[in-house]
Amino acid sequence: MSGFFGIRLARHLKKMMKYMRYVFNDHFILVCVFLLGGLGFYYSQVLKTLPVNFVWGRPIVLILWLSLLQIGRIATLAEEADKVFILPKEPEMNSYLNRAMRYSFWLPLVVLGLMSGMSMPLVVVSTGWAFSTFIYFFVMLGILKASHLRLQKYELYQISSSQYNQWSMLWLATCLLAIGLSLYIMPLVGILIALVQFLSFYYILGKKEQQVSLDWEKMIKLEKNRMHRIYQFIHLFTDVPEISSSVKRRKFLDPFLAKIKKTTQNTYIYLYARSFLRGSEYSGLFIRLVLVCGVILFFLKEFWISMGVSVLFIYLIGFQLIPIYTQFDYMVMTQLYPVPNEQKKQAVSRLVSLLLFAAAVLFSLFVLIALPDVKEGLMIIAALVVEVVLFAKFYVPYRLKKMEV
Repeated sequence: MSGFFGIRLARHLKKMMKYMRYVFNDHFILVCVFLLGGLGFYYSQVLKTLPVNFVWGRPIVLILWLSLLQIGRIATLAEEADKVFILPKEPEMNSYLNRAMRYSFWLPLVVLGLMSGMSMPLVVVSTGWAFSTFIYFFVMLGILKASHLRLQKYELYQISSSQYNQWSMLWLATCLLAIGLSLYIMPLVGILIALVQFLSFYYILGKKEQQVSLDWEKMIKLEKNRMHRIYQFIHLFTDVPEISSSVKRRKFLDPFLAKIKKTTQNTYIYLYARSFLRGSEYSGLFIRLVLVCGVILFFLKEFWISMGVSVLFIYLIGFQLIPIYTQFDYMVMTQLYPVPNEQKKQAVSRLVSLLLFAAAVLFSLFVLIALPDVKEGLMIIAALVVEVVLFAKFYVPYRLKKMEV
């Protein structure tokens, strides 16, 4: 069964790699680099203002590390048909799930390494210890995460929710104890407690699993939920067949549609506006990106960082909205409309510019609230207006022309 998991894993990775080239495109990487650079600079400036032996440093790190340990679910790659066709192989499923745990361990470990490394300057300021103690904290967090995955494997068996909750609370309590003692007493103490936790979970839960059967329905449901979260993230960048967009009436938005005159010249602007307001694909993407950027701008106090973030998000929102151009290509009736194709392009440019102006207005409010200097806020607003005009006037027609090639 371990080999069977390998076959499924190869197929899964091939599928994910197909999507990753859309996710990690030049625009997303540029945004990530800029945001990380800006946040890193802001973080370093804040650290310089902290006093030696900063009291709140250790509690902040403790909460952060506990939160990071929640990242990552066991990837069983279970499918709906498994409860019928693989059920006779249940006695051999232990090797399958063990390999699933090993595979699921590496990505959270990388995240733990990066985030714990980023939090080490705060640990050094708060404790006065050397930066080399990072290796002790990293090993401790890795062991605690291994225990968490071991607990997730136990959840796949036919156990009551109260049993799982008891073990979850025990895991959380021992994690709190390990991280707390490592930060307040000695890093090596945390490793010892984490080892005791892992060995206890591995031995005791292994014995308990031998007394019960796998809950196939639960395993398949948990895997579906895990993959759905992944597809939701990928859906921000490209269409995912596994996620079907929903349509809602949203009667309260009808006044916006009523402002569009029912004339031949407005055929496509009406269709695109209706699709955006009542569909969940583009409206959800627009709202999520605006909210993310709004939260970031609200906490930024540096002029140049706020300028860069707001400009980049306006570009990112516009770039993600352009594919609405092909929204009705599958409909035969739209091919029969006596409407020139140029009107279709103008409708997309008009809709994108209106939405980007709306986003720019919201970003401007956050900038004016966050920045202490009003003149700097007005400069950012002017930059956003210029960007929206240039984007709608030049970039959208250029992209639409490339889409038709």
